[in-house]
Amino acid sequence: MSRGRASQNNSCRLLESNSPVSTMRGPIEALAWVWANLSACTWTLLLSSVVLYFYRWVKERRQYHSIFSKMGVPYVKPHILYGSNHQLRGKGILPTEVIGKWVKQYGKVFGYYIGWKPTLVVADLDMLKDILIKEFHNFANRPKLVIEAQPVVHTVVGLRDQRWKDVRSILAPTFSMVKLKHLAGIMNEKVDELLGIIGKKSKAGEPIEWYSTYQGLTLDVISECALAMKTTCQKDQEKSEFFMAVRSFLKNAVNPAILMALYFRGFGKILSYISNRFALSGRMTQMIVNHLETVISVRRNDLHSKNVDVLQLMLEAAESRVDADGAAANGVSKGKPKHKLLSDEEIIANAWVFLLGGFETTANSLTYTTYLLTQHQEVQDKVYQELLDVIKDPNINLTYEQVHKLTYLDQVFSEALRLHPPVVTFITREAAEDMQIGDVVIPKDMAVLVPIWLLQRDPEQWPDPEKFDPERFSPEAKANNTRHPMSYIPFGAGPRNCVGMRFAQLEAKLTLARILLNYRLESCKETPNPLRFEVPTVAINPADPVLIKATPRN
Repeated sequence: MSRGRASQNNSCRLLESNSPVSTMRGPIEALAWVWANLSACTWTLLLSSVVLYFYRWVKERRQYHSIFSKMGVPYVKPHILYGSNHQLRGKGILPTEVIGKWVKQYGKVFGYYIGWKPTLVVADLDMLKDILIKEFHNFANRPKLVIEAQPVVHTVVGLRDQRWKDVRSILAPTFSMVKLKHLAGIMNEKVDELLGIIGKKSKAGEPIEWYSTYQGLTLDVISECALAMKTTCQKDQEKSEFFMAVRSFLKNAVNPAILMALYFRGFGKILSYISNRFALSGRMTQMIVNHLETVISVRRNDLHSKNVDVLQLMLEAAESRVDADGAAANGVSKGKPKHKLLSDEEIIANAWVFLLGGFETTANSLTYTTYLLTQHQEVQDKVYQELLDVIKDPNINLTYEQVHKLTYLDQVFSEALRLHPPVVTFITREAAEDMQIGDVVIPKDMAVLVPIWLLQRDPEQWPDPEKFDPERFSPEAKANNTRHPMSYIPFGAGPRNCVGMRFAQLEAKLTLARILLNYRLESCKETPNPLRFEVPTVAINPADPVLIKATPRN
């Protein structure tokens, strides 16, 4: 045995001393030598493997791209890699316009592909009522996230099946009428700061850029309400690291990694593993998580906390210290969930998603309503008269009850939401099992997209749909309403609608009421006309600065 080992060692030493690799100075030269001396057989094997993989990939992709053909549903002819996504995304492209063009071309039910994944667009209102409400048990989930990363997988957006129902039933009372009455105090405090900023601009004779101004307001409001974090996003936007991080996160949410996961099946799982294993959550998310972990720890040690915010309400809900008021109104059964408690991960995750959901969407809605009031002075005058009748004093903080009495302001805001819904590509569902809806059998795992922008501008439901007309939502119009219930769903429909819609409506109407009590909104030479839009993620944003003057009423 010893002689054999010695012989082997001698052979290795001889090989090391005689091999060209041993004379090379570094790994790059060594690799170059190996590359140059690969045998023809090895090259053939490598090339065959690549060709075989490509063949199998193309075959699989074509199988996926034949799904709508097998269903008998018209569809947009897909690119083998992108599907139809390249037609929906890009500079100057609005997915709302593209989908509108497709509806005219293919009808109210058709398919398109994002990479390999099929998506069924349903603009038929009866079918949507079945999907969102009547047959909700089969369409309770949203499609799986492209990258299932922390913390979004633990939110009401990312959770699925029974755990989603449990968490939703716990969170629903957080936005009940009783709780919103308390949160109105935080909203008034932040609107006080906003009025100070408007006053300075007005006194200087400068127009106000309302989109960024409202972004500062809504981020200050939701940060304190959901995160128990006092921010100064209104006063110091450019200096606020938090404000810039949140805005950057939303602007760059669709990045090359997301696109790779969309185009290559299985790549999303790899990215999910990497993201969760190495905590690649991004600067904004890490700032929020660190802050919330500290606040939760402090509040758990203070059993008599007097804090009134969404975070405190979630902590109390997690420990079964709140009643269930509001659960039924939010579309979830009052029956006790099987897993009542929220984990700290779920509390942090949902506070995080409330921040994202309550920032950009509400800022957009406020911006569009402000713009529409500027373009329709007669409507603005009518709102102001209602404010004088109901509120009278422009300097007081508004209560939930006072805002609730502003019926014409509610009409105005509702009509603004019809023309400019908060999100345009977010209302989606996934089939749990094969099910026939109308004339179409929707297969298991199929994603369904609700084209909300088109539904709310459908001339069959809304005569002269491009016209801004708050009378569509008057008490008389509601009493004689013959419109389909699915023709107006700015916050979604059914049990999986927006859990925070009452919060968003209160914040927006309270803000508008206090501004209009003190200022007349007027267009100026810098005011864009018409407005241009962009859709960086799921919300439709102003593409240009929205500059409007605010003139003091007294």
